[in-house]
Amino acid sequence: MQGYREQGYGRAGDKSDFVNIDFASEYSENFPKILQALGISLVVSSYQSHAVMLLRSRADALSCSVKKFVRPMGICVSEDRFLVSTVNRIVNFKSSDMSRDSVCRGELDDLDSLASKLQDEERDTSSFKQLRAEQISAIKQCDKLFTERSSLTTGTLNTHDIAWGDEGLWVVNSSFSCLATVSSESGFTARWKPHFISELKAEDRCHLNGMAMQNGRPKYVTTFNTQDSQDSWRTEQNGTLIDVDSNEILLSGLSMPHSPRCDDGFVYLCNSGLGEVISYNPDTREVSTVCTLPGFTRGLSFFGDLMLVATSQVRASKVFSDIPLTAAHTQTDTVCGIWIVNKHNGQTLSKLQFKGDVSQLYDLSIIPNSTFPEMVSGDDAISAHLYDFTKEVLK
Repeated sequence: MQGYREQGYGRAGDKSDFVNIDFASEYSENFPKILQALGISLVVSSYQSHAVMLLRSRADALSCSVKKFVRPMGICVSEDRFLVSTVNRIVNFKSSDMSRDSVCRGELDDLDSLASKLQDEERDTSSFKQLRAEQISAIKQCDKLFTERSSLTTGTLNTHDIAWGDEGLWVVNSSFSCLATVSSESGFTARWKPHFISELKAEDRCHLNGMAMQNGRPKYVTTFNTQDSQDSWRTEQNGTLIDVDSNEILLSGLSMPHSPRCDDGFVYLCNSGLGEVISYNPDTREVSTVCTLPGFTRGLSFFGDLMLVATSQVRASKVFSDIPLTAAHTQTDTVCGIWIVNKHNGQTLSKLQFKGDVSQLYDLSIIPNSTFPEMVSGDDAISAHLYDFTKEVLK
């Protein structure tokens, strides 16, 4: 789907640049069958490609629907809602049966038959009508439609992980080295910071990035080091896992850790610079390596006994030059993809590998009870005529 309008800030290049990005992938034969059997689909963010991808399955084949965002990173998903963090916004999408049903009934097929005030002679060009028709066709094929309901402008917080909690929407505010909640009333409210960070400044001091939720609150975070100066993590690496409640460093000496997640009494996280997923037992403090993959592990989600892991290619940069993964692999022999792994023994059951221009993934989430979802943002052609409303007693 494509633009009805531009957002104004931080455009991801020309439309032609985005269209020309190759999102091609190869996948194991059982990859779409597993998604189909579980009744799920996947959503993955790629800040490098300025895209959020919906990976869906139908008739034993995989489909990838791509939506343009500016540097998308954190994703938060529930059955009827998902949110995406971008360079300076958090965008809220809500499942809309009303909008999907109106499209499936054919009520929006003919733009020229709509009320005159819903038409726009300047806007409704032949190319606009073609885009709109393509989007209608895509919606008619989906089993769940997410439409953009709102967005929060935050400033460039370098927002990484995001999650709903009992007190609202929590974000990892990497720019200010803190955890924060966000609302329409202010850019953010700082709620927690590591004990070694002395003050709130937009200096990305320790590269706080990952957040694991437990019982409706942040419980664990990951950082790249424990220094208290601007961009210190770019030259000094000493990755940590920190307990938010006690502000205790539980693990140190990690290599660029990301994506901590609580599951079945364990804390799982990506020891990214080694291409590992490791587990931490909070009771015994035992650390185990679950699996090692040929890529920069970042993005983690769970479904029963299955662990879904995203990997990215190593990057040719000074920051990445000293990590173990770079010493063992070249950029071309590391994999940008998604792996379905048995969380108990680390066995790879299936995988998808991006073969085109996509080289960096950040977050990976599961959309439950939907095998073929679609999403419509406020800059899509069809968005002008999608409605979602409730009714009170009218007098």
